[in-house]
Amino acid sequence: MTVRYPATLQLNGTSLTVELDAGRTLLSVLRGELGLTGTKEGCDDSECGACMVLIDGQPVNSCSFLALQA
Repeated sequence: MTVRYPATLQLNGTSLTVELDAGRTLLSVLRGELGLTGTKEGCDDSECGACMVLIDGQPVNSCSFLALQA
């Protein structure tokens, strides 16, 4: 059984509460659970920048950033 953790994300000015697996990347949550396919998966290794998002105004590669850290 996978343990899921509640998390509140501020996304495009909207507060969302979701339950997340500990090991899920922010990219997989944005695309898979929230249906936000504008964030692209490129190299899956933090090299290309296709998955870049802003967290607190700072750019991060969401393919290597755990969703629970967001």
